[in-house]
Amino acid sequence: MNENVNNPLRVFWSSAVLAKRALFSWLNPAMWIMQLFGMSLFQIAFFVYVAKFVNNSEVTIEFVAIGNALQSLAYVSVFAVCNITGEEKNQGTIENLLVSPANRFSVFVGRAAFQIANGLATVTIAFMYAALIFNVDFSQANYLGLAVVILVTTFAMTGFGLMLSSLGLFLRTSMIIANVFLFIGLLLCGVNFPVSYLPGYLQPLSYAIPMTYGTEAARMAVEGASISELSGLLGMELLVGFVVMIAGYMMFRWFEHLARSRGTLDRF
Repeated sequence: MNENVNNPLRVFWSSAVLAKRALFSWLNPAMWIMQLFGMSLFQIAFFVYVAKFVNNSEVTIEFVAIGNALQSLAYVSVFAVCNITGEEKNQGTIENLLVSPANRFSVFVGRAAFQIANGLATVTIAFMYAALIFNVDFSQANYLGLAVVILVTTFAMTGFGLMLSSLGLFLRTSMIIANVFLFIGLLLCGVNFPVSYLPGYLQPLSYAIPMTYGTEAARMAVEGASISELSGLLGMELLVGFVVMIAGYMMFRWFEHLARSRGTLDRF
């Protein structure tokens, strides 16, 4: 028993399996499938028709459709992952979890692992909509490069979501934070218009979020860019994703200390 608890890989795998079981204990699989297929479709459609109305030569339908197809994974990687600590509080299990000898990092990364798979499925369906419904031309696309972009962006944004999730240890809930950053991403990450359109003082904030590199790399991959041409953006995205994950772990330990000292750990 002690060997299992002290094994980070075992803890990671157990947390991932239990997270999936816990999700479907309260969520009907049919509702999950409807969300999986419906959310990205309506998001892309909304912004594509806004782009048609604006009629900007730089902000084409392809630009908007690709950006929103990739950004659709943020609903999973940011919103769902960010709410992990809030769910533990709501279910009354956060204290038991934190007093266990299991590695904190393995537990919460494991809890996020199912959302990585969910995010990959969501963004794959979103790109299918971009091609079949919104007529984005994939004839020159580097599919391997696009797959790598999707994979890297999913992992990096999940790390970003885990960083935000740490706030839920100290605050009453992290859901509000998740909502705020979800829509900040639509504004700052080059999803619906180039980052260069933003005021100069906001542009550095854009490049502190992994999604900014992902949207640019995805558009390049659809245009046929090779892996070597994408490597600069992917390298920066991995670096930012790694930094936010480490920052998230440090924030988690700090907010855990604050929550214990101020008695807010079980406040929901």
